Amino acid sequence: MRTANTVRNPGRLFHSCPHGREWDWFHTFKWTDVSVYEEMEDMIKKVETIENLEMETRVCETVFEKEIQECKMQLRSLKNIFGFVLVMILFFKFIF
Repeated sequence: MRTANTVRNPGRLFHSCPHGREWDWFHTFKWTDVSVYEEMEDMIKKVETIENLEMETRVCETVFEKEIQECKMQLRSLKNIFGFVLVMILFFKFIF
């Protein structure tokens, strides 16, 4: 980062390669305030994306918790059915 010493931009900070000039587009040159603004815009977009992903994650987490509860209920029902069938088999085996 360097400081401009021109009449138009006294003391203004900029990024450039050692040979860069404002009018010379063959070298890297960018005003710091412009690049900071652009970086802030990029960061705002990234933060918004992260916030959206966080919301999606919370929705998915809620859906998964609901599905887990349903699976637990189904497992409990299957255990009860299996137990009943086992008791019935043993009952009929000893009766006959």
